[in-house]
Amino acid sequence: MWLRKNIEKLTGSSKGFSSVIGTIFMVLLVMTSIAGVFLWTLYQNTLYNYAVRGQNQQELDVRNENVVANGNYTVSGGIVSVVADLTNAGPVTAQIVSLWVFDTSKQTYGFNNSVSNKPWANLTWTTLKAGQVLKFTSNNATKVTVPNAASLDNFNIWFVTARGNSVPLTQSQSIIVAQVAQGIGSVGMDFGTFVYYHVDYVSGKYRLRQSEWPNGLDGFNVPKGQDIAFRVILTNFDTNKRTINLTSPSLLWMLFPTGTSDVPHSVWWYIVNVNGTGTISSTYSQIYLPYAQPTMVYFAANKDLGSNAFNPSSSGRNGPAAVNLMLFGTIGTSTFGQNIPFVSIYVT
Repeated sequence: MWLRKNIEKLTGSSKGFSSVIGTIFMVLLVMTSIAGVFLWTLYQNTLYNYAVRGQNQQELDVRNENVVANGNYTVSGGIVSVVADLTNAGPVTAQIVSLWVFDTSKQTYGFNNSVSNKPWANLTWTTLKAGQVLKFTSNNATKVTVPNAASLDNFNIWFVTARGNSVPLTQSQSIIVAQVAQGIGSVGMDFGTFVYYHVDYVSGKYRLRQSEWPNGLDGFNVPKGQDIAFRVILTNFDTNKRTINLTSPSLLWMLFPTGTSDVPHSVWWYIVNVNGTGTISSTYSQIYLPYAQPTMVYFAANKDLGSNAFNPSSSGRNGPAAVNLMLFGTIGTSTFGQNIPFVSIYVT
């Protein structure tokens, strides 16, 4: 009865009826706002969950990425050329995007960001699926310019993936070690760094020509009748990792074919010591080849400096000649001797 009277009182008054309608709209507006906020919260929460899952997946992919690089490098004229096999040993696809080289000897570095843009390196090559191998061979070596880099410097080399992981280059010596095991010998020579110098007499001392120091000239064509010296870079690959000591009878021996005579002709250059300015010592002190460390060795004397003072050597003949390194000394506590028939030279 009371309720009906109140309803009649409200409906019977226009002011009361408007209050009812306003209240209803207010309630609907509040409910709509609450629903909108609730749906917006659900949407934002969904976006957050997607972002978290995506971030977690990225972090998981970064941790699961596992690329292994095995290879070697050469250095010439401040350019480091890298050859390597890159194997994707992880469960996720990996993409190689750049190569970095740090010269720890001179504290300089360089990088190559065009690895994936090489003409031979299309998407199939630079993107490695699980188990695939990417080969940087001598025909497509990746080159990095490093200021003042030299062949005897020490380097840290690494590839970088699109996810930001670093892949350090592990130097492979398996081929060389196998050759040593087959009896080739304990010492290897870097063919690409074989050079010669003119020898000048300046202020009472013999020295390598300063305009040619320290890089030298192409060693495969040399002049006749001029005092010259040769430089080779030798590396000790003894399987027992013993140090090799080179003694004064070690020499570079050049053998000319017989020509019109039945007797072949020989010219030789004995081992010498050269200091940091290119000056040649008049006497000889033993040169050591530590295991796996490239070492510059010079040959310039016309006689064994074990019992003679230094005098330069030159070739009195011209034409093609076969060149051998005849190395003598000790390896560990044992005597050592090795012949390396390594290059041919044309004397002009």
